[in-house]
Amino acid sequence: MNKIIMAATLVGLTTTAFANTIVPETSRDGKTKNDSTIAVTQEMRTFVAAEYNSSNLEPDTGGDIDTTNFDFYGAWSNKMVSIEADLDFGNVDTGATDTDFTVYDIKAGFRLTKEFALGLGYQMVDTDPNSEDSVIEIAASFNMNDLIFGGSFSLVDEDNGTIDGSHNRIILGLGSNKDNMSWEAGLQFDLEEKDDDIKSPTRTKIFAGMTTVLNNTELDGDIDYTTGDFTTAGGDYSQFHLNFDAEFMLHKMFFIAPGIEYTLTDNDGTDTKQLDLSADFRYRMNGIDATFGVDYAVIGEVGTVDYDEMAWKVNVAYLF
Repeated sequence: MNKIIMAATLVGLTTTAFANTIVPETSRDGKTKNDSTIAVTQEMRTFVAAEYNSSNLEPDTGGDIDTTNFDFYGAWSNKMVSIEADLDFGNVDTGATDTDFTVYDIKAGFRLTKEFALGLGYQMVDTDPNSEDSVIEIAASFNMNDLIFGGSFSLVDEDNGTIDGSHNRIILGLGSNKDNMSWEAGLQFDLEEKDDDIKSPTRTKIFAGMTTVLNNTELDGDIDYTTGDFTTAGGDYSQFHLNFDAEFMLHKMFFIAPGIEYTLTDNDGTDTKQLDLSADFRYRMNGIDATFGVDYAVIGEVGTVDYDEMAWKVNVAYLF
């Protein structure tokens, strides 16, 4: 149960904006990170950003979990090359344990022709005292009449310092960034690996997302559903995730973006449910984009245990 609650605080209230997988990000803030190397292959933007975020999770059974992050990231592009890099320093304090982790992430895209691009990505999560997880991703995309087809193959490796294991991941999808409407849809397959010490079950995710601008309002939404095995020995696993926000212009330089996020996970009979309400307050002028955001879990449940969670962030970026 404690491991599931730990997972909730790591992937729950991060106050992170939407992340594209197939088509490159087009959000007005200009600083939202892409989720895969596929999207970076067609990206055309240059910026630098820094963020501090903090969250506190309080289970009814006691034992608060505090998580903090310092995140430095950015992107650079020209007509032939796109690069996105991220360096994240974090800490998870459960009271009984204090764990530091560092995330290194770099994605690069190379446009061989006007339509065709290749990409290479590497991510490593280094967790004290001796755990290292990594992902190597090889991607390709094809842009035809404003329609982007993309795919990638990844090697996902897990090493907890004593035992390790790896499995393969395949992503396929399509989307478009035409005019003021960006959309994408696709499938992700995590393939089973039984032979390693750390075993990986088979899981399939279907995902879709969109970003559109209507007058002075930007609408962002993501939805995905994952199903598969809980472990290689059997059991059922599923997860439904929905994320939506709307950014409204209050003045030519001030914006507010209320949002809602819902996640329901079934870990072989143990349900984890979380409903978050969020609000971002943004300043945007002369290439500077500054954000203060808050996020609160209206509903937080792991099995029979309820919890409260709140997060906040400060983010500043400069767009070149």
